[in-house]
Amino acid sequence: MSLRNKKQRPHGLPTPETADGMFRRLLREQVDVVLKNEERTQKSSAKGLHDIRIAFRRMRTLAVTFGELDPVFLKRLDRQIAKVCDALGAARDLDVWMDLFRSLIQDGELDGISPKEQKSILAFFRLDRARLAHAAVEADEYRKVKQKLAGYLADDPPVRKKKRPSAMQLVARRTLVVRKLIASRYRQVGHFSKGPAHDLRRAGRRLRYLAEFFAQDISAEYVRAGHWITKAQAALGKVHDDDSALELTRHIPSGKTRAAVRKVLHKHRREQIRKFKSAWRRYADKPLQKKWAAQLDALSAE
Repeated sequence: MSLRNKKQRPHGLPTPETADGMFRRLLREQVDVVLKNEERTQKSSAKGLHDIRIAFRRMRTLAVTFGELDPVFLKRLDRQIAKVCDALGAARDLDVWMDLFRSLIQDGELDGISPKEQKSILAFFRLDRARLAHAAVEADEYRKVKQKLAGYLADDPPVRKKKRPSAMQLVARRTLVVRKLIASRYRQVGHFSKGPAHDLRRAGRRLRYLAEFFAQDISAEYVRAGHWITKAQAALGKVHDDDSALELTRHIPSGKTRAAVRKVLHKHRREQIRKFKSAWRRYADKPLQKKWAAQLDALSAE
């Protein structure tokens, strides 16, 4: 067959990005975030640690969403990154605790605790946080994950003999799964005790990252749903922070001081649950959910 008879794309139009191409591009962006923030994290930067942890979480979202492209490798990668996130999370929990403690001091809610005690509590947690953060970024698991990512991104995407789903098909399918998970977790949340609230928060986080990556390319309904699940998930994140802080109060030596801190944390927790409920009502809006689900069903079947 002559070259003239082959179908050619109109001159000047870019070749559509494949699912492989999109996955690698987005994954590389998150790897760059990790590398950019490593030095800051080793110097005890709370923001650097936060950004690294979020980047790894987003990598997990990408690995699961595009898992069909390389099921064995990406499933293993997801498990390894989960371990890294757990190690980073231990240090991050102390960052959150110290920020919360400082805000309570600033708001005058801990005036019953002497300045000397306040400084002593912060110093104790600051030292432990530095130890945990250093250990996390120096751990073998962290190094192995970085090496695996570098090797994967250095290779060219494989040549696909069979037609694969488009990137947006994979995104729609994953979104449908996560929507069902969120609905299931919400039915189980009850009175927002620690475990069920934590499970719902984690499910909401998965949709939040999907929305950040893809909502603008799919529909206004996805953007709207993503906005409200982000608000709801953020409120549950604060609930989780309060729960973690309540656990950490066991390290406060004075019973009177510990009781004062716990009282304020319980009050803050109740306020965040109210914020969650407000955002959830908007996310769960029936016309929004119906139209959005129809769009995802259509896109996943294309």
